[in-house]
Amino acid sequence: MVHQRVRLTLHIIGSFLKYFALAYIIPLCVAIYSGENWRIYLYALLITLGIGLILEFRFKTERVIERADGFIIVASTWLFIPLLGTFPYVFPPVGLGFLDAFFEAMSGFTTTGATILKVVEELPRSALLWRSLTQWLGGMGVVTLFIAILPRLGVGGSQLFDREFPGAMPERIRPRFRTTARLLWAIYAGFTAVQIALLYFLARLSLFDSICITFATMPTGGFTPTTASIGAYANPLAEYIIMAFMLLAGVNFLIHYHVLRGNFKVLRNEEFRLYLIILAVAIFLVIISQGFTAYREGMFQAISIMTTTGFVTADFGAWHSSARIVLLTLMFIGACGGSTGGGIKVVRALALMKHTGVMMKRAISPKAVIPMKLNKRPLQEGVIRDIISFIFLYLFIAVIASIALCFLGLNLETAISAVAATLGNVGPGLGGVGPTSNYAWLSGAAKVILIICMWLGRLELFTALMIFSPRFWKG
Repeated sequence: MVHQRVRLTLHIIGSFLKYFALAYIIPLCVAIYSGENWRIYLYALLITLGIGLILEFRFKTERVIERADGFIIVASTWLFIPLLGTFPYVFPPVGLGFLDAFFEAMSGFTTTGATILKVVEELPRSALLWRSLTQWLGGMGVVTLFIAILPRLGVGGSQLFDREFPGAMPERIRPRFRTTARLLWAIYAGFTAVQIALLYFLARLSLFDSICITFATMPTGGFTPTTASIGAYANPLAEYIIMAFMLLAGVNFLIHYHVLRGNFKVLRNEEFRLYLIILAVAIFLVIISQGFTAYREGMFQAISIMTTTGFVTADFGAWHSSARIVLLTLMFIGACGGSTGGGIKVVRALALMKHTGVMMKRAISPKAVIPMKLNKRPLQEGVIRDIISFIFLYLFIAVIASIALCFLGLNLETAISAVAATLGNVGPGLGGVGPTSNYAWLSGAAKVILIICMWLGRLELFTALMIFSPRFWKG
């Protein structure tokens, strides 16, 4: 059983890598056009393609993907892809060490946006585009992309889709998972094209910057071609455009689909309304804390942090403690389920609030039958148990990782916010990893812990942790 599962996993990953190698064509063309060292991307393309072909044909199997196989395939894919995405960072002129390169690649593909680069502008344009491209590919999910284009996955694609979007999609847009994946990517690409056009034609940013920023906005990633993030442009119109698309990226893409089809009743969705309420309250509290003259910075940072994008227009690490605690809370809550954002997700917070209300009513009337509903649909007890387990595990991992970082010499604020920012795929934190700092100064052990947090956060814990269960390998 174990041998067959590993064989199937390596075969599927080989198929994924074969197509992922083609992504290097984009920075390759940019490098040639800009007169940069294009051989880096050619070598990366050939090595990735070679590894993919070897794995695909060496471990060829007719085994059908089963439920348990989905866990290890998706979890392993999210390790292999960042691993083979390190080439542009390892080779000169960037020349990072392997751990730093893996940190940057994992941060990109998981759309975290935490960086170890001290001066981003020193990178060649091809490498800057690659950073943003990794986030765009990871935003809607690399596995979802492969489901959309690979007929080989067939029915087994449903197992992979469920593992990459665990609990995030309450229903499918179409009965077939491959069709659903294609529609999600179509909406995602459409929003991307519109934002690029608005930033270029209206906000008057350069085409290159418009593309890089958009590639990091829609996946709620946070990488930019500048060290000072969005604040470097000092362009209010660009900031408002980016705010609008961060807001859209943090919404369940199922809502986008229905709205684009003219079904505006979906805007009554309870999670969507709570998402807007939390944002409105957070923006109000931040503005009250910082003063009404800083309304644009407060609005931008609240949206950026809650959607887990991580763009920066102000040094919020130096803000009043009340504003910082609001932003830290948003890091944990995160965006909507079914969005490209990270964190615990609003839908889970909503379900937990409803469950708490029902339990309080039952405490008063123990014999009363009080059904729990979400969007007028009853929620099964099993779903509630899963949500409670997820939130407990999420906070437990956050506490353990924070304690580990404190033992490695980080102060409490830096440790907690670094974990919140990586586990929630946010990017910048507070203290030593705040908006004017980076993660380069951390020890190797601290970087490893945060890489694991990024990986766990992107896969929403269970998919990644399941492969470490002895029962999983006995099943």
